[in-house]
Amino acid sequence: MKAIRLQHNPLKFRITAELVWLIIRSLRWIVSPQCWKLILIGSLADFSDVKERLAKTGSVTEALHLIQSAYRVDFITYHLASTVVGDFDAPFVRTTYPDAWVSTYLLKGYVTIDPVAREGFLRQLPFDWRELEVAPEMLMFLEDAIRHGIGRFGFSIPISDKAGRRAILSLNSNASAEDWEDLVDAHRSEWVDLADLVHQMAVFELHGASDPIPVLSPRERECLYWSALGKDYKDIALILGLSHHTTRSYIKSARTKLGCATISAAATLALKLRVITI
Repeated sequence: MKAIRLQHNPLKFRITAELVWLIIRSLRWIVSPQCWKLILIGSLADFSDVKERLAKTGSVTEALHLIQSAYRVDFITYHLASTVVGDFDAPFVRTTYPDAWVSTYLLKGYVTIDPVAREGFLRQLPFDWRELEVAPEMLMFLEDAIRHGIGRFGFSIPISDKAGRRAILSLNSNASAEDWEDLVDAHRSEWVDLADLVHQMAVFELHGASDPIPVLSPRERECLYWSALGKDYKDIALILGLSHHTTRSYIKSARTKLGCATISAAATLALKLRVITI
């Protein structure tokens, strides 16, 4: 923002977005709850404008910083559970958390006890972090996070696409409980839409226009799953309650989509791409 000069004062003042936000938040204590909610919503970027600007970003990291700034949250993380590129199989994670916290998180292996990561890949619906049950072994992790400036409040959005990929978009804040509740109530539906857009950007950033993971129907996945366990089409037909002809059709279509000559090769590739798990 441009600097604002006071004509009768030699000092120069630069009003930053952070200072403006502090001023806005101070109004909470002098206006009614209804007025405050209107002020809170009106002070943030317009949703259509955010989506338009998001489409122009060049990376997931840039998109996260844009959303963080637009909604005045402190940190945002996008976590794709696993991705296969060539012979590498690893999670795809982008975050605005401080480098010191990211290093600590990795070195101490916090991913194994992080309640958000644990629950996020099991749940289907968005959730507030206050809904999570915290086991005793997680307390050290949470205390360490607070020492690194991570906020006490968060909101996570599980993402599941047609290719079977699972991801989480999480927003974190150091705001007061009241401010956080107002923010979530006002913008949760927008955040869900933005999570899908960020996920699409991540897939494109990884694979470009040629996504290696085909879209398989639930029945095709089931047939591949049982094939990976060594069942033939007759066994699978019996297990799924289908005719032999229908079962072979599902197996053939799954194999074709995966570009494999045999069902065993298709099952192996499906396991590698995490289309199925056993």
